[in-house]
Amino acid sequence: MHNLDAATLQMVTAVVDLLAFLVWLLLGLVLRVAPQASLLIAATHLLLVPALWPSPAGPWGPPLTMPATLLAFTCLALAMHRLMRLERIALTPVVLAALTGLGIALLYPDENAQRALLSLGVGLLGLLAGRDILLGAGFNRPITALLALPYLWLTIVGVWRGAALLGWLSAPIQTMGSGGLALLRLTINLAITAGLFALVLQRLIARVHHLTRRDPLTGLLNRRALDEHLASLQAQVDRGSCHAVLLLDVDHFKRVNDELGHAGGDAALQHLGALLSSELRSPDVLARLGGEEFCLLLPDTHPEQAVQAAERLRRRLAAAPLLWEGKTWPLTASFGVAGMEAGDRLGHDAMQRADRALYKAKAQGRNRVIRARATAGAEA
Repeated sequence: MHNLDAATLQMVTAVVDLLAFLVWLLLGLVLRVAPQASLLIAATHLLLVPALWPSPAGPWGPPLTMPATLLAFTCLALAMHRLMRLERIALTPVVLAALTGLGIALLYPDENAQRALLSLGVGLLGLLAGRDILLGAGFNRPITALLALPYLWLTIVGVWRGAALLGWLSAPIQTMGSGGLALLRLTINLAITAGLFALVLQRLIARVHHLTRRDPLTGLLNRRALDEHLASLQAQVDRGSCHAVLLLDVDHFKRVNDELGHAGGDAALQHLGALLSSELRSPDVLARLGGEEFCLLLPDTHPEQAVQAAERLRRRLAAAPLLWEGKTWPLTASFGVAGMEAGDRLGHDAMQRADRALYKAKAQGRNRVIRARATAGAEA
């Protein structure tokens, strides 16, 4: 390609980055979509504009483009870490960028060596970002590998160019020509930008799916999500597994609302949800059915063991009153327990048996546990 073609491709790449900057700024500041990651990605694109704009002299020269490029890919690595929601602290990109920047400063005025070190640093930052995608993207393996591929390209190109500038390669990367290099930059830039949008879209879809399955007040599963788990457990029961269903209802909840107001009632439900959640095993499933009624699915649990679990929860709740506006408010609940049986209608029969046992516990004075009979359809 001719130099003019290379300059045109560089300007196209810079314009793409400028447009991407505006989009990510909108996502981060206005729409609040992964705000920290979005703003870091916006900074990445903004910093790449002067780094890619084809003006070798003046304020657009190496004193600006090299720090801008290093900061851009540092922001990209940090953004990927945030976007993947990895728990470890992302110090590695910062340390790598600091060492690269220090090395570039010490190599002044050897611009060739500075560019070589910058290329190596950018390649390693790309490698860190690609690793984070492989660890936390959440897609299936082929799609995850496809999303990480541009970062592998970035790593290969960065190491290749750095080694070529240092004279370590007999066939330097410059044999591609300036136009070829510009086209490669544009291709990698577009691939990374498209992958970032795909990752954010996946996060949005996952967030919407999460919200449609959660009770907005307590954060527990809702009835829709519970039915899915119940149907799955019922299929296992039909193949010989042993699971149990536990229903509970807060005693005298209308009195709680009347005395404490609806805000106090909401606080009581949140208190109950948090307390129950803290007592669960990892496979247990807790959901709010509505109002003051909750359901607990206990996989691999015999009905007698479920009764013991219900008794433990009943005592735990009675021993942990609600603290509301400086006052202590005792809370109790009634429990109905039923074992799931083969042939139930998606587990709904077990729910009905547990519900009848729950109302029997209410009728017998509340704050107690009643187990339903094992025969399907019989009363507790």
